[in-house]
Amino acid sequence: MTALPLSSPPPRLRPTLAGLVTAGIYLLFVLLYPLPVYGQADRPFDLEILSRSRPWAALLYVFGLLLLFALFWRALRTVEKDTVPWRWVVGFGMLFALILVWLYPVTATDLFQYVLRARVRVVHGANPMTVPPSAFPDDPLLPFAGEWTGIVSPYGPAWELLAEGLAWLGARGAVSGALAYKGVALLAYLACTALVAWGARGDAQSVLFFAWNPLVLLEGVGNGHNDLLMLVGGVGAVLLWQRKGRWPIAVAAMSLAVLTKFSVALLAPLLLLAILRDQHGWRPRLKVLLGGGLLAAGLVVLLYLPFWPPWESIAGLLDEFSNRYTYTVAAMLRLLLREFIPNHLALEIPRRLGQAVFVGVYIWILVRLWRRRMDLAEASVLAFFTYLLTSTNYRIWYPLWLVPFAALSLTERTRLRVFLFCLTSELSILMFYLVWRWLLNGYVLPEATWLTMHLLTVPWQFGLPLLAPLLLTSPSNRAKL
Repeated sequence: MTALPLSSPPPRLRPTLAGLVTAGIYLLFVLLYPLPVYGQADRPFDLEILSRSRPWAALLYVFGLLLLFALFWRALRTVEKDTVPWRWVVGFGMLFALILVWLYPVTATDLFQYVLRARVRVVHGANPMTVPPSAFPDDPLLPFAGEWTGIVSPYGPAWELLAEGLAWLGARGAVSGALAYKGVALLAYLACTALVAWGARGDAQSVLFFAWNPLVLLEGVGNGHNDLLMLVGGVGAVLLWQRKGRWPIAVAAMSLAVLTKFSVALLAPLLLLAILRDQHGWRPRLKVLLGGGLLAAGLVVLLYLPFWPPWESIAGLLDEFSNRYTYTVAAMLRLLLREFIPNHLALEIPRRLGQAVFVGVYIWILVRLWRRRMDLAEASVLAFFTYLLTSTNYRIWYPLWLVPFAALSLTERTRLRVFLFCLTSELSILMFYLVWRWLLNGYVLPEATWLTMHLLTVPWQFGLPLLAPLLLTSPSNRAKL
């Protein structure tokens, strides 16, 4: 009797199963921490507070994170081998994002701070870029600002104008405002996904690297950070130049991105250099410099008019970049040095050293870009990665900045490095929300200090994505980064 030939499984079966399980995990997160329920409280909560009476929920969340990244990595490998349309990838990404709109922001209160600062403008008639929320102690949402009650907005006028518009439309409460900003994040996520699909010419793996990335989904949509909106302008600017060669539109897009959140300004010199490099002769280059400068300056003046004068409205931005020391290599070095030298020196030495390293690497990136040794997307990934390694200020969602540009320049090492950076950052919630407070309670190390936590967190958070790709990628790809 002749055996019937076994048919191979459909190409989409394995990634479809991964997508369904991923959607189930996100739905579980929402059921554990629903925004419409916990958003009704009179103050914000975080993962640890919401899980004190049910520690199993926190364990489920952490286990779910591990499974999400495992499924994501498996899906990347599967899509690499099988033929899967990018539209199918986007469909599942939309499903994930729609589910996460209803997740309570368990790892950041920024979403509620957006609402509160918009109230400073619309309800109290003050400038949120010069007047902190603490100026209005009777505001019912003031407790949602937490430790940032006395800090003015660190964002740009484009973002504050958008926030003002949402507040005028009625998004002034904790839940209604959070859902409104999550709607903005959802639209920004879809726009970024579309841009990556366009820039990668429909390559399914590149689209999946952004659209299914757990950090992108959880921090961008789940926690509603405005970084996604910033990236719409930044990625759009890069692609408008690389794919269309339209420098005025590219400059305008980059300017709007910077006026949303200043972090993307790291890419502005790269974009300008790429545009100048592709001009022939000094007259076209002078035209770009003058025209681009006037266009950017015009947008700055126009958007800052409601918050005039701008030199007073950038106080929050300067504070964010000059006075913050969070979980970074520089912060760990500062805490170590403070044991041996005066605090003011321990504060400045890591900052200056990090700035020197960043400037040196950034100049090297500019030279490589000018010589066409790397394209604009590759240069963007390396510039952001270097900044995050050398800066004094870091939040767990900052690797989000790398993801769309990495998707547009997806080499073996880039894929692994950015994947690991997203993994280690998202899993750092173990340190920030669970281990740290456990240690403080005295169960393991009653003498634990900030230095103890930095020595635990920083090598994991930065060391693994920095060093593992050097050891695990094939020799043929080592020259690509």
